[in-house]
Amino acid sequence: MIDLEHSPKMLILSYIVYYAVIPSNTYPESWLSPGVINIINGYGREAGAALVSHPDVDKVAFTGSTETGRAVMKAASASLKNITLETGGKSPLLVFKDADLDQAVKWGHIGIMSNQGQICTVTSRILVQKDIYDEYISRFQQMISKHKVGNPFDDDTFQGPQITQAQYERVIGYVSAGKSDGAKLITGGKAYKDIGEGKGFFIEPTVFSDVTEDMRIFQEEVFGPFVSITPFTTETEAVRLANSTVYGLGSAVFTRDLERAHRAAGMLESGMVWLNSSNDADFRVPFGGVKQSGIGRELGEAGLATYSQTKAIHVNMGLTL
Repeated sequence: MIDLEHSPKMLILSYIVYYAVIPSNTYPESWLSPGVINIINGYGREAGAALVSHPDVDKVAFTGSTETGRAVMKAASASLKNITLETGGKSPLLVFKDADLDQAVKWGHIGIMSNQGQICTVTSRILVQKDIYDEYISRFQQMISKHKVGNPFDDDTFQGPQITQAQYERVIGYVSAGKSDGAKLITGGKAYKDIGEGKGFFIEPTVFSDVTEDMRIFQEEVFGPFVSITPFTTETEAVRLANSTVYGLGSAVFTRDLERAHRAAGMLESGMVWLNSSNDADFRVPFGGVKQSGIGRELGEAGLATYSQTKAIHVNMGLTL
């Protein structure tokens, strides 16, 4: 049983810790006693490895790349630790011909370009029914042109720089991969220099169309303002394409047909499905993926359950032998 009187505070805390690392001395004393939360700064290979392998640590929760997640899982297995992993993603966004196209474009844009595309759940593969394929691409381009790339401290800026030079170079590298594989570059694909002295790790919002499932940019996580758009004909094909990666974090479906929405949601191999939206989050709702996108859940009652153990206590009330 969960103590409902206290669980809201626990859920809010889970939400805060999950989305931001903030100084532990800023938590209200009414929430937690001193020492309940301890923030240790350090590099993964040192501080992270020590935490995961330490015998006094009973639970490990990791958010990061799938490759590092495997290493965490391997290290934790030595003492059979309880683990939660939230790793890579290549989330699809399906747009059927009966969808509200204006909303599908807006959600599709914010679903990939928010935070420079540096969110594990970004819907980086947009699958569009052929009947509206060209129209969707045209409107998507228009949507990109309305949003500013620039100084992240300016109120009117939508997209800032990538987090590191390494990530910047990674995204640029996938532009080359998309071109070499035969995808069509619709917009972007290069550094954005129209700011200050032209320095910084800024990348133009990048869109490739006519992307097929055998291409690297369809299969691999880019983690940047980079989206691939692929046409489909039938619902069956759309679901097959959506499921044809090793990842299974999130997915989105845009349609006015509620039966189709629920049918597709049931067939999509992902831990979360958004119907007629993208990247919604609520601390009361479980968050997590399947396949190589992770193990376990954060947030919600399911998230609390992963941080506890079930114990069975048998009491003899009079049975004698």
